[in-house]
Amino acid sequence: MKIKQITNFLEDFASLHYQESYDNSGLIIGDANLEVNSVLISLDCTESVIDEAIETGCNFIISHHPLIFKGLKKLNGSNFVQRTIIKAIKYDI
Repeated sequence: MKIKQITNFLEDFASLHYQESYDNSGLIIGDANLEVNSVLISLDCTESVIDEAIETGCNFIISHHPLIFKGLKKLNGSNFVQRTIIKAIKYDI
């Protein structure tokens, strides 16, 4: 199954139309055409969640809270959000 099939299902169930103006819902990191091996579900997407996904072979994470709430100006690993994004991209998660 591809990521876009999962996100389409979730967005049919919980339409992006209903999100608040401050929300950042939908696919945040990754390629919608990537084949999903297994899914990890979490409240937040943190470095430890990425580590767990790597250890268990999950390549897709569904989290209630988005990792990115507002725009990023740098991606140099200087905070946990940036480090988490870098690791997710590095491991195709």
